[in-house]
Amino acid sequence: MLARGEAAGPPLLGRAAEKWLAEGNHWAFTVHVREFDAEAVKEERVEQYDPSKPDAQRWALVTVDGQAPTEERRLAWQKYKARKRRDTPQSLSDYFDFENARIEGVTPLTVRYHLPLRSNRAWLFPVDRVELTVTVNKTTYAIEQVEAGIDEPFRVALGLGRVLDVDFDLMIHPSGQRGAAAGPATAHPEGLAHVVVDRLGERIDYTWSDFRRVTPYSGNGGATKSGI
Repeated sequence: MLARGEAAGPPLLGRAAEKWLAEGNHWAFTVHVREFDAEAVKEERVEQYDPSKPDAQRWALVTVDGQAPTEERRLAWQKYKARKRRDTPQSLSDYFDFENARIEGVTPLTVRYHLPLRSNRAWLFPVDRVELTVTVNKTTYAIEQVEAGIDEPFRVALGLGRVLDVDFDLMIHPSGQRGAAAGPATAHPEGLAHVVVDRLGERIDYTWSDFRRVTPYSGNGGATKSGI
Protein backbone atom coordinates (compact mmCIF):
# COMPACT_ATOMS: atom_id res chain seq x y z
CA MET A 1 0.00 0.00 0.00
CA LEU A 2 0.93 3.63 -0.39
CA ALA A 3 2.70 4.66 2.79
CA ARG A 4 1.54 7.79 4.58
CA GLY A 5 3.65 10.76 3.53
CA GLU A 6 4.89 8.95 0.40
CA ALA A 7 5.17 11.20 -2.66
CA ALA A 8 2.04 10.84 -4.74
CA GLY A 9 2.25 13.43 -7.52
CA PRO A 10 -0.52 16.08 -7.68
CA PRO A 11 -1.51 17.04 -4.10
CA LEU A 12 -5.24 16.52 -4.66
CA LEU A 13 -4.71 13.07 -6.18
CA GLY A 14 -2.27 12.18 -3.39
CA ARG A 15 -4.79 13.12 -0.69
CA ALA A 16 -7.49 11.16 -2.51
CA ALA A 17 -5.24 8.09 -2.69
CA GLU A 18 -4.49 8.30 1.04
CA LYS A 19 -8.19 8.69 1.82
CA TRP A 20 -8.97 5.68 -0.39
CA LEU A 21 -6.38 3.59 1.49
CA ALA A 22 -7.64 4.82 4.87
CA GLU A 23 -10.92 3.14 4.01
CA GLY A 24 -9.10 -0.16 4.24
CA ASN A 25 -10.81 -3.21 2.83
CA HIS A 26 -14.46 -2.16 3.09
CA TRP A 27 -15.86 -3.33 -0.24
CA ALA A 28 -17.74 -6.52 -0.98
CA PHE A 29 -18.52 -7.56 -4.55
CA THR A 30 -19.66 -10.37 -6.84
CA VAL A 31 -17.61 -11.87 -9.68
CA HIS A 32 -19.28 -13.62 -12.62
CA VAL A 33 -16.76 -15.87 -14.45
CA ARG A 34 -17.39 -17.57 -17.79
CA GLU A 35 -14.81 -19.96 -19.29
CA PHE A 36 -15.19 -20.84 -22.97
CA ASP A 37 -14.25 -23.77 -25.18
CA ALA A 38 -14.26 -22.23 -28.67
CA GLU A 39 -17.59 -20.34 -28.73
CA ALA A 40 -19.37 -22.54 -26.18
CA VAL A 41 -19.42 -21.78 -22.45
CA LYS A 42 -17.46 -24.53 -20.70
CA GLU A 43 -18.10 -23.37 -17.14
CA GLU A 44 -19.91 -20.46 -15.54
CA ARG A 45 -19.27 -19.45 -11.92
CA VAL A 46 -20.59 -16.88 -9.47
CA GLU A 47 -18.08 -15.94 -6.77
CA GLN A 48 -18.48 -13.46 -3.93
CA TYR A 49 -16.03 -11.56 -1.76
CA ASP A 50 -17.09 -10.08 1.60
CA PRO A 51 -14.46 -8.60 3.96
CA SER A 52 -17.01 -8.40 6.80
CA LYS A 53 -16.45 -12.15 7.28
CA PRO A 54 -13.44 -13.95 8.81
CA ASP A 55 -10.51 -14.36 6.42
CA ALA A 56 -11.16 -18.01 5.49
CA GLN A 57 -14.81 -17.21 4.70
CA ARG A 58 -14.39 -14.01 2.71
CA TRP A 59 -14.40 -15.71 -0.67
CA ALA A 60 -17.37 -17.93 -1.45
CA LEU A 61 -18.12 -20.04 -4.52
CA VAL A 62 -21.86 -19.46 -4.91
CA THR A 63 -22.77 -21.42 -8.03
CA VAL A 64 -21.17 -23.46 -10.81
CA ASP A 65 -23.22 -23.65 -14.01
CA GLY A 66 -26.24 -22.37 -12.12
CA GLN A 67 -26.05 -25.03 -9.42
CA ALA A 68 -24.60 -25.18 -5.91
CA PRO A 69 -20.99 -26.47 -6.19
CA THR A 70 -20.08 -29.96 -5.05
CA GLU A 71 -18.02 -30.14 -1.87
CA GLU A 72 -15.02 -31.36 -3.87
CA ARG A 73 -15.27 -28.43 -6.29
CA ARG A 74 -15.75 -25.92 -3.47
CA LEU A 75 -12.70 -27.17 -1.55
CA ALA A 76 -10.50 -27.11 -4.66
CA TRP A 77 -11.63 -23.57 -5.43
CA GLN A 78 -11.01 -22.40 -1.84
CA LYS A 79 -7.51 -23.91 -1.94
CA TYR A 80 -6.78 -21.89 -5.09
CA LYS A 81 -8.05 -18.67 -3.48
CA ALA A 82 -6.03 -19.31 -0.31
CA ARG A 83 -2.88 -19.74 -2.41
CA LYS A 84 -3.48 -16.36 -4.07
CA ARG A 85 -3.97 -14.67 -0.66
CA ARG A 86 -0.47 -15.78 0.36
CA ASP A 87 1.07 -13.63 -2.37
CA THR A 88 3.02 -10.66 -1.02
CA PRO A 89 0.95 -7.44 -1.22
CA GLN A 90 2.52 -4.55 -3.14
CA SER A 91 2.47 -0.80 -2.65
CA LEU A 92 0.05 1.18 -4.81
CA SER A 93 3.02 3.25 -5.96
CA ASP A 94 4.55 0.04 -7.36
CA TYR A 95 1.65 -0.13 -9.80
CA PHE A 96 0.52 3.48 -10.38
CA ASP A 97 2.78 6.34 -11.52
CA PHE A 98 1.29 9.12 -9.38
CA GLU A 99 4.20 11.46 -10.12
CA ASN A 100 3.33 11.57 -13.83
CA ALA A 101 -0.43 11.84 -13.50
CA ARG A 102 -1.89 14.62 -15.64
CA ILE A 103 -5.12 16.61 -15.50
CA GLU A 104 -7.61 15.72 -18.24
CA GLY A 105 -10.57 17.81 -17.13
CA VAL A 106 -11.76 20.20 -14.42
CA THR A 107 -15.27 21.11 -13.26
CA PRO A 108 -16.34 23.32 -10.33
CA LEU A 109 -16.57 20.14 -8.20
CA THR A 110 -14.00 17.68 -9.56
CA VAL A 111 -10.66 17.11 -11.26
CA ARG A 112 -10.22 14.21 -13.68
CA TYR A 113 -6.71 12.72 -13.89
CA HIS A 114 -5.07 10.38 -16.37
CA LEU A 115 -3.10 8.02 -14.11
CA PRO A 116 -0.36 6.00 -15.86
CA LEU A 117 0.45 2.48 -14.81
CA ARG A 118 4.05 2.08 -13.73
CA SER A 119 6.11 -0.08 -16.09
CA ASN A 120 7.76 -2.86 -14.09
CA ARG A 121 7.73 -6.63 -13.77
CA ALA A 122 4.59 -6.52 -11.63
CA TRP A 123 2.66 -6.21 -14.90
CA LEU A 124 3.09 -8.90 -17.54
CA PHE A 125 1.66 -6.70 -20.29
CA PRO A 126 2.44 -3.38 -22.04
CA VAL A 127 1.07 -0.83 -19.59
CA ASP A 128 0.79 1.91 -22.21
CA ARG A 129 -2.11 -0.02 -23.77
CA VAL A 130 -4.36 0.64 -20.73
CA GLU A 131 -6.05 4.01 -20.28
CA LEU A 132 -6.86 4.71 -16.61
CA THR A 133 -8.64 7.85 -15.37
CA VAL A 134 -9.56 8.88 -11.83
CA THR A 135 -12.04 11.63 -10.91
CA VAL A 136 -11.49 13.34 -7.52
CA ASN A 137 -13.85 15.64 -5.60
CA LYS A 138 -12.09 18.94 -4.82
CA THR A 139 -13.86 19.45 -1.50
CA THR A 140 -14.05 15.99 0.04
CA TYR A 141 -10.86 14.58 -1.57
CA ALA A 142 -12.92 11.50 -2.40
CA ILE A 143 -12.37 9.42 -5.53
CA GLU A 144 -15.74 9.59 -7.29
CA GLN A 145 -15.06 7.60 -10.45
CA VAL A 146 -12.45 5.18 -11.79
CA GLU A 147 -12.45 4.26 -15.48
CA ALA A 148 -10.18 1.96 -17.48
CA GLY A 149 -10.17 0.62 -21.01
CA ILE A 150 -8.04 -0.52 -23.95
CA ASP A 151 -8.09 0.41 -27.63
CA GLU A 152 -7.18 -3.05 -28.95
CA PRO A 153 -6.21 -6.53 -27.68
CA PHE A 154 -2.63 -7.15 -26.59
CA ARG A 155 -0.51 -10.09 -25.52
CA VAL A 156 0.37 -10.79 -21.87
CA ALA A 157 2.42 -13.26 -19.80
CA LEU A 158 5.30 -13.51 -22.27
CA GLY A 159 2.89 -14.06 -25.14
CA LEU A 160 1.05 -16.98 -23.54
CA GLY A 161 -2.20 -15.04 -23.25
CA ARG A 162 -4.05 -12.01 -24.58
CA VAL A 163 -6.25 -9.36 -23.01
CA LEU A 164 -9.15 -8.99 -25.42
CA ASP A 165 -11.21 -6.31 -23.67
CA VAL A 166 -11.19 -4.10 -20.56
CA ASP A 167 -14.23 -2.05 -19.59
CA PHE A 168 -14.11 -0.65 -16.07
CA ASP A 169 -16.40 2.11 -14.80
CA LEU A 170 -16.85 2.43 -11.04
CA MET A 171 -18.71 5.33 -9.42
CA ILE A 172 -18.49 6.09 -5.69
CA HIS A 173 -21.40 8.20 -4.46
CA PRO A 174 -21.23 9.74 -0.95
CA SER A 175 -24.64 9.32 0.69
CA GLY A 176 -25.96 8.10 -2.64
CA GLN A 177 -25.53 11.57 -4.19
CA ARG A 178 -22.57 12.37 -6.38
CA GLY A 179 -20.58 15.27 -5.00
CA ALA A 180 -22.30 15.29 -1.60
CA ALA A 181 -20.07 16.24 1.31
CA ALA A 182 -20.31 13.02 3.28
CA GLY A 183 -17.93 10.82 5.18
CA PRO A 184 -16.51 7.52 3.88
CA ALA A 185 -18.90 5.50 6.04
CA THR A 186 -21.75 6.51 3.74
CA ALA A 187 -19.93 5.88 0.45
CA HIS A 188 -21.98 3.94 -2.05
CA PRO A 189 -20.01 2.30 -4.91
CA GLU A 190 -21.74 1.15 -8.06
CA GLY A 191 -20.81 0.13 -11.57
CA LEU A 192 -19.31 -2.73 -13.53
CA ALA A 193 -15.85 -4.01 -14.35
CA HIS A 194 -15.51 -6.35 -17.31
CA VAL A 195 -12.31 -8.05 -18.51
CA VAL A 196 -11.96 -10.64 -21.27
CA VAL A 197 -8.73 -12.64 -21.51
CA ASP A 198 -7.43 -15.43 -23.72
CA ARG A 199 -5.29 -17.86 -21.74
CA LEU A 200 -3.50 -20.47 -23.84
CA GLY A 201 -6.27 -20.32 -26.40
CA GLU A 202 -9.13 -20.42 -23.90
CA ARG A 203 -11.29 -17.33 -23.46
CA ILE A 204 -12.37 -16.26 -19.96
CA ASP A 205 -14.82 -13.45 -19.18
CA TYR A 206 -14.75 -11.75 -15.77
CA THR A 207 -17.46 -9.32 -14.63
CA TRP A 208 -17.33 -7.60 -11.22
CA SER A 209 -20.59 -6.12 -9.93
CA ASP A 210 -22.79 -5.60 -6.85
CA PHE A 211 -20.17 -3.46 -5.12
CA ARG A 212 -21.19 -2.53 -1.60
CA ARG A 213 -19.52 -1.04 1.45
CA VAL A 214 -19.25 -3.23 4.54
CA THR A 215 -17.52 -3.07 7.91
CA PRO A 216 -14.42 -5.30 7.80
CA TYR A 217 -14.22 -8.22 10.21
CA SER A 218 -11.83 -7.29 13.02
CA GLY A 219 -11.60 -10.58 14.89
CA ASN A 220 -8.46 -11.57 12.97
CA GLY A 221 -6.61 -8.32 13.54
CA GLY A 222 -7.89 -6.37 10.56
CA ALA A 223 -8.75 -6.68 6.91
CA THR A 224 -6.59 -8.46 4.38
CA LYS A 225 -6.25 -8.00 0.66
CA SER A 226 -8.95 -9.34 -1.58
CA GLY A 227 -6.88 -11.67 -3.75
CA ILE A 228 -8.88 -10.90 -6.89
